[in-house]
Amino acid sequence: MIAGAALRPTRTRYAVVLLVYFAAFITYLDRVCISVATPAIERDLGLSEIQFAWVFTVFYIAYGVFEIPTAWLGDRWGQRRMLIRIVGCWSLFTVFTGMARSLSMLLMTRTVFGAAEAGAFPTLSRTLSRWLPFDERSRANGIMWMGARSGGALAPPIAVAMITLIGWRFAFAVFGLAGLLWCVVCMLWFREEPADHRSVNGEELRVIRLGAAPPPQAGERVPWKTLLLNPTMIALFCSYFASGFGFQFFVTWLPTYLMREHGLTLQKSGVLAGLPLAAGAVGCLMGGVIADWITRRTGSVTIGRRSVGVSGFLLGAVGYAAAMYGQSAGAAIAFLALASGAHDLTLPVLWATTTDAGGRFGGTAAGFVNFASSLSAMLAPLSAALLQRMFGSFHAVFFTAAVMYLFGAALWLIIDPRKSLSTEGRS
Repeated sequence: MIAGAALRPTRTRYAVVLLVYFAAFITYLDRVCISVATPAIERDLGLSEIQFAWVFTVFYIAYGVFEIPTAWLGDRWGQRRMLIRIVGCWSLFTVFTGMARSLSMLLMTRTVFGAAEAGAFPTLSRTLSRWLPFDERSRANGIMWMGARSGGALAPPIAVAMITLIGWRFAFAVFGLAGLLWCVVCMLWFREEPADHRSVNGEELRVIRLGAAPPPQAGERVPWKTLLLNPTMIALFCSYFASGFGFQFFVTWLPTYLMREHGLTLQKSGVLAGLPLAAGAVGCLMGGVIADWITRRTGSVTIGRRSVGVSGFLLGAVGYAAAMYGQSAGAAIAFLALASGAHDLTLPVLWATTTDAGGRFGGTAAGFVNFASSLSAMLAPLSAALLQRMFGSFHAVFFTAAVMYLFGAALWLIIDPRKSLSTEGRS
């Protein structure tokens, strides 16, 4: 019995996936809280929608500027060190958001917040590429993004309840505390190298190392030319840019849309605003599971990931286009949930493909691709506010998002998950 047990691989890698899940969950718990608090903050600080759009925008400007450098440092210094720094800092600035007393203080806080959170998802995804075998990574990335969407889905109703009970300032303090607790767990339990974790036996280590990319060697330089000119990496970059515009609506203006255009109360909008992100959580998990299943059935990672990428963007475009014709809040949310859930099918395959293609510099590659989403996010909140003012409705935003998603679907026809920056392709 003892000898047989020794031959069975331990399951520590799944505990690492759970740790990553909670990090992603807390990220969006903190990020979406401000969208729910927007009307209260605007009222207390005397801000207009355009002014508050800049509060959203400066976060993503800082996030985008620091994204690639922070992801690169994660490759160089190790994921454990960077994750503790990233999660700890963003949690503190979540608390500081609740202390802002003017527009200038709020802009400064959210700028530093964005810089602190930069590199979070590339570093988390790189952690998964070091802890999971090749044929489990799409599913693992799906679980990571399910965590992000779960946090985003639960944030609106939780934030509404907390704002009603203790006010928006103290609500940010409570959300920030959750991230600090995660840092303590990460510091005491997590190890970035599976071989260094006392709970990993030799058989699990053998499983983990199937297709695993080692960290960069000392003094090894990032192959920037290869990274920037790689056709698959460029297509992934453009695909993520296309997806960012539509997604940002869910974490910025959705509660405002429901209150302004459908006459809902803060409480009702808080409940409904979480539904598209809840659908996204399901989409994230299903995208990874479906892609890995198709890969095993066909023997081709290209077919597995590409089929999910194309179909997810196409269904997302349909959902956004249909939302323009939703006559009630319920109908609009149903179509937006379709758009969110379908779009999020694509996230696991995009992130798994990016970190695989990056090889030893998987975190840096993910930072480069995620920078595209940051660029889109810089433009989306302010563009949405301007489109709403120009056309008198957020429907113009829905139309733009649908067009972007069609572009994203076309790009997945040329993305090749087999190609790596540093190794031969896989079939």
